[in-house]
Amino acid sequence: MYRFSPGGGIITSVCLVQVSADRSVAEMLTQSARFMAFPDVKEHFKEYHTRYQRKIFKERLSNIASVQPCVADMIYKELALDASSTQHSTTAERMRLIFLGNTELIGDLRHMNPGRPGNTYDTFFEEMAKVVEEATVADERRHNEAHLAAWISVRDLMAQTTERCPEHTLVPSPSLVRLQFSPKNPYSKTALSFTSKLKVQYKIQRRQLRADHMDQHYAAAQFKYLRELAVELGNEKAIFLFADDKAKIPVGEPGLAVSTGVRGKMALTPSTTTLVSLDHDMTKASLTPSVNLICSIPSGVSDSFVQGRVITTINDSVFEGSSPWRHSACVVKFLKDASQTVLLLYTDGGTDHRHTLEAVRLGLICIFKELNLEGIIAGRCAPGHSFTNPAERVMSVLNLGLQNCSLERSIMDLASEVSAKRYGSMKELRQHTALRDPWKESVVSVKHIIANRFRRLKLKDSPIEVMDTITDHEIDLLQRHAQALFPGMNLTKVTKETTSKCAEYTAWKAAHCRERHYTFQIRKCSDPDCCLPLASPTNFAWLPDPVLDEDGLHYKSYKEVADLLTEDGRPSLTASTKSKKVETGKKRPSNFTTLSIEEENNGNGVPLTTQNARSVVECVECRKPRLIYSRHKLTDRQMVSVATLITGFEYTCGSPLCPPGHPQVSNLLVRRGLTCQAPIELAYYAAMMGPVDLCAHCSTSGADPKTSLKKQYKTVLPICRGCEGNGKTPIVARPHGKK
Repeated sequence: MYRFSPGGGIITSVCLVQVSADRSVAEMLTQSARFMAFPDVKEHFKEYHTRYQRKIFKERLSNIASVQPCVADMIYKELALDASSTQHSTTAERMRLIFLGNTELIGDLRHMNPGRPGNTYDTFFEEMAKVVEEATVADERRHNEAHLAAWISVRDLMAQTTERCPEHTLVPSPSLVRLQFSPKNPYSKTALSFTSKLKVQYKIQRRQLRADHMDQHYAAAQFKYLRELAVELGNEKAIFLFADDKAKIPVGEPGLAVSTGVRGKMALTPSTTTLVSLDHDMTKASLTPSVNLICSIPSGVSDSFVQGRVITTINDSVFEGSSPWRHSACVVKFLKDASQTVLLLYTDGGTDHRHTLEAVRLGLICIFKELNLEGIIAGRCAPGHSFTNPAERVMSVLNLGLQNCSLERSIMDLASEVSAKRYGSMKELRQHTALRDPWKESVVSVKHIIANRFRRLKLKDSPIEVMDTITDHEIDLLQRHAQALFPGMNLTKVTKETTSKCAEYTAWKAAHCRERHYTFQIRKCSDPDCCLPLASPTNFAWLPDPVLDEDGLHYKSYKEVADLLTEDGRPSLTASTKSKKVETGKKRPSNFTTLSIEEENNGNGVPLTTQNARSVVECVECRKPRLIYSRHKLTDRQMVSVATLITGFEYTCGSPLCPPGHPQVSNLLVRRGLTCQAPIELAYYAAMMGPVDLCAHCSTSGADPKTSLKKQYKTVLPICRGCEGNGKTPIVARPHGKK
């Protein structure tokens, strides 16, 4: 009897062999050794290895090559003669047979697949190669450098190629075209799928702050009411228009192409070309696209309102700056043939669209008269919430046409170029009227480039339209209505102060308009001498104001407040201010300037005092100047950063000046406890950083402090006649005889 144990206590093999009974001891030893040496006998004694032994082998094998687990198991079993069972016995048996040379077990069926005929799309790809070649040699001044992404998308490249192909040419799918590009990384595994038939790659060109507001819930409810009214009126009776201005597009000087700043996505570019641009962003010339979305009103208020016609106008920021008159003339131009009688307008409340400004209101009145509408409702979002405006959704589509582009204007005549170099800002250029015509001609070519790229874009299969810039003559024609209605008004300076002195304007608004903080509404009156007869028998109803429900947490539905006309639900209206009325005979009135320095230092120990006031920023909502504080005097570079912040972001009272992550976020400070109802800071008048004749309540210029109060107080802030007539009292501080 022979016993064989491979180790590990897994199994012991026992073999019984017949031998002679009279063997000697020497024969027993020699016969046993010879018996175990026979190959036929050794095959029957199998070895069983542990899982740990196999694991060590696989780990060492992986250091040399990447092998599939089933292949590693087969190699180990063949080399170590491991008789342990496998998890996938069928796969292991197939691997063993293939290892022994039985390759006919798997049939080769590749001969049955002839593949795609190689010449199916040859005509299309040959023409596309010519398009790519033309884009490569487009820049004559530099080799293999471009300032414009030649194609907005793969479909745009295919569309340009299809236009040049003969009729009935077969067009491949976008995915097949994409596989003909050059791979971005030729050493990656995915590069095996690319043919590099077209020398094209995806490349990136080298080179608004959301804030909380106390009225954001109120403004959102107001916008929902406006949408419900639009659904109720329908496309047959109402036009729902969303308007907004896109960010300025910088334009470089002749020979100095400057990036548009849109570079968030890779663009299609010839693989032999590098997208480059200047690395600075201080330019004189720029273009401002005005975007108007004429919404195709859906059947329900919960459906998408981001659909319909998109009409853009590209304005020169220097001599065709955005203004209420320009926007009003633009609306009249593309709505002059419309049959609807109600205009619903929604904007983000920018400087040129905010209907709390009298210039914007006067422009809406001229639209009302020119188009002979039954009613206009102009609404806006809460400050810092421009993302709620559906027109903002169009900006991302327009960015596709602007991404990875560098622009430069054409050169003017020598005298004009020399004259333009003397001025360092757009404000200085505007004052030089002799440059107006040469300058506008120098940016015409850039306008055409952007307009052509915009026309190649679509919003939900609707092509984007580009309209010609509004001329001064068209603006003058629109202003005729204002001159006829209000002959005593000065149209060159339309402010709250000047319009309040025009009796005709005040009376017309009282008869036709309904003014609210977030809406401005106009409708026809019943006087036939003033307004043309109504097209419908019923008069246009006012849009109601949001009203809180019983629990005070939510606003009522549109149908519940249809007949309620009150603005008491607006939080900013009921917000308490820190100023109190001044009454003669009282000891010492408390006012806004009693705020202690320690209570408001923005958490970093910088006192917000007159000594630390460094600059001024104007609130886009209330137009009041607010001071910018810093512990140390600002350098020239920091002053440039402040100017960039003020022009790049819209500041509202109570919001931070710098966006998160800005390098000056801890250095430039503003008072965060201010609201638009709060008066101008006392430190503003002491720092002398701007006009000091501004009314402390409404920032109207030409206000004077009360002389009689100066005998009682050392500090008396100016107040205008309008605020005094509305019951507001002067703001005073520091009574005489007290410290």
